[in-house]
Amino acid sequence: MELERRLGHGGHMNPQADESPQHVLDRHVFDELVATLGNDTERVRSVYRKFVESAIARLAEVRHQSVTDSAATFHALKGSASMVGANRLAVLATKLQDAAPGLDNETRALAIGEIEEELATFRIELRAALESISARR
Repeated sequence: MELERRLGHGGHMNPQADESPQHVLDRHVFDELVATLGNDTERVRSVYRKFVESAIARLAEVRHQSVTDSAATFHALKGSASMVGANRLAVLATKLQDAAPGLDNETRALAIGEIEEELATFRIELRAALESISARR
């Protein structure tokens, strides 16, 4: 993968290729949130909608930040992704946070593209999970 080569280390930037595969959406975290919110589908949707909007905004921010400043944005994305069970997204954000000080602009653009792809995958999994709780009602 181009991004792995650019980073110059053996780490996988693609969470799907990691030796310890992570779930796109941690169903335990999802189910816990559903239970905490009293099985209120709209409230659950709202939490995840806010997460997705925030992730999109952070990606827009990181495009305009200095390479060094992007580490803090990747850190924030890692934290919010972990809180909602977006495990693979959190793993990817962690790797990018660690690599951020050494990223050139072109490599950073590739990294943002990978995060966008993972966010799209997460949204597909999330949609299925939300439909499953709607069907239970």
